[in-house]
Amino acid sequence: MQEKINAASYYASINVLKDYKHYYPNDIFIHEFVDSAKTIVDKINEQNIESIASLDLFFHGSKWGLYMYKGASMYKELLSEDIKENKLNASLYASKTADLVTAWDTHEEKRTIYDVKFDRFISKGAIIEIHGCESGGDLYVIDSISKNLSEEIPQGYVVGHTTKTNPNIDNTQDNAKQDYRHGVRAIWQNGKVIKKTTQKRWINFNKEMI
Repeated sequence: MQEKINAASYYASINVLKDYKHYYPNDIFIHEFVDSAKTIVDKINEQNIESIASLDLFFHGSKWGLYMYKGASMYKELLSEDIKENKLNASLYASKTADLVTAWDTHEEKRTIYDVKFDRFISKGAIIEIHGCESGGDLYVIDSISKNLSEEIPQGYVVGHTTKTNPNIDNTQDNAKQDYRHGVRAIWQNGKVIKKTTQKRWINFNKEMI
């Protein structure tokens, strides 16, 4: 994992956070750097039942899962040799099958999405958005991460990119303006893609879903 990619995710996350504060000024926000799926799962599971309205995840991604490595940071370059030798893969996988087929050099803090207590999300209208490459696509043999997540919040939405992503929205070269919310994003609900959108930045679900 390279420092420049972590930094891009950080600046992109700040811009998403600004939008949340603009549209929902009275809500409570948690903005946190994590280097393992366990941290994500634990943070979700410690929340009250039906208290989470939305979740944004900024990681290297694919249809199989979201990739994170113990010890990664914005300031330290983590080489593939480090990951392999020290078994630092602490990623979040779409399922036990995806874990079995694709997970290598794994750390004890690796998890699947089924370790999450999904009753922590509001029962209707919850949103999970994945800001990572190809995470909004599907697989032929087993289900993808967006599909599986959407089935766990059946009256909510899961948003993910159908192609590779980059943070240079509008061809920006300004780090502070970096944002992954452009290109084609798929909107999943209860196991199906109900819409694809090229809307940049904030998606207004009240308008997009009409």
